[in-house]
Amino acid sequence: MKPLHLKVPVYGKFSIDVRRESIKYFSNPWHFHEELELTFIIKSEGTKFIGDHISEFKPGEIILLGSRLPHYWRNNNAYYQSSENNGAEAIIIRFNRDFAGKEFLKIPPMKPVLDLIQSATRGIFIIGQTNVSLQKKMKDFLTLNESQKIVGLTDILLTIAAKKQYSFLSSIGYAHQYKSNDIEKIDAVYDYVLDNYMNDLSVKDIAAKCKMNTAAFCRYFKKKTGKTFKDFMNDIRLGNATRLLLKGDLNISEIAFASGFNHPSYCNRMFKRMTGLTPKNYRMEYINPN
Repeated sequence: MKPLHLKVPVYGKFSIDVRRESIKYFSNPWHFHEELELTFIIKSEGTKFIGDHISEFKPGEIILLGSRLPHYWRNNNAYYQSSENNGAEAIIIRFNRDFAGKEFLKIPPMKPVLDLIQSATRGIFIIGQTNVSLQKKMKDFLTLNESQKIVGLTDILLTIAAKKQYSFLSSIGYAHQYKSNDIEKIDAVYDYVLDNYMNDLSVKDIAAKCKMNTAAFCRYFKKKTGKTFKDFMNDIRLGNATRLLLKGDLNISEIAFASGFNHPSYCNRMFKRMTGLTPKNYRMEYINPN
């Protein structure tokens, strides 16, 4: 998938940009930028795409993205239909590798941060107590002056590197190579699938939207996203099934059909492959653990 290459503005002499977005829904398309990014989701839910990773996102998540790693936060459909003007909220810190000077990360005490920045090319999902402490640090970051931002960001990165309470998102083999004419084609596929995954989608029809035959489209999609189109569809549908399971309003068969699976047995099989649990056992473990 061809992400949009965004140019992030640099303020003054420093290369750290922090903002608190409070909007109706997240509106950036699938994109990447030279800067690293630390994102804290304060409000809203939806699907996140990080390289070749796809999963649901929810409030409280903190993710560190490496330079040029494609990403996209897509809110659930209800956010696009809502009249609420601040349905989605996040704190975003963008910075370049040399935010404290070209030699800073070369000194021995900063090696853990250098290693972290290099690892962030896969996307890093912050968990545990580190996530809790970073939520406060990122809120406080909004009030810092330019000099304090350098100290504050160094502290945040050292905290992540030292505690190691994180998991990687994108696969180790993921590589992104794009041409400028890819973006509209794949963006259209993503938007169409996210709006219609609950229906019986035809690969032939989607390929036609891209003005390609089916075989060429499938090769193209796998090359650009790291996933087959079938795996992509299953990821989207399983993400929705997980969300519905945790809500607890529908039975397993209803969830399978509401997520676009024609057969509950196939949904069960794919769900167990993804999570190691059947939908029934997943619901029992996460809703009624006792």
